[in-house]
Order: sequence, then structure tokens, then C-alpha cells
Amino acid sequence: MGGHGGFIWSSWGIAFVVLAILIGVSLKSMRARERELARMEAEMPRRRRRRNGQSKTDAAADGSQ
Repeated sequence: MGGHGGFIWSSWGIAFVVLAILIGVSLKSMRARERELARMEAEMPRRRRRRNGQSKTDAAADGSQ
């Protein structure tokens, strides 16, 4: 490596450490967002699915709501 091996290998090492830290932080953040989303979905009231493509006003007029 022409006398530059120390610089080259230390650069590779630093790059590897930085990438490992970024991956770790990203995974931790993703898991936190997934937990937050699951909590929000659990707290949200269930919505009823409309039948036959009727709007709320159509369903209310038919009495089939």
C-alpha cells in the first residue's frame, strides 16, 4: 500500500463503525415508530365498513346503517 496502509485501514475502520452506528440508530428508531403506530391503532376506535359502496347519507336514508 505504499506506506499508506495505516491511513487506509483506519479509514475503513472508521467508516465501518460509523455505518454500524447509523444502522443501529435507524433500527432503534424504526422499532420505536412501530410501537407508537401499534399503540395509536389500538387506541383508535374501529370504523365500520360501508356496504355496497353506499355513502353515510344514503345508508342513513335507507335505515341500513
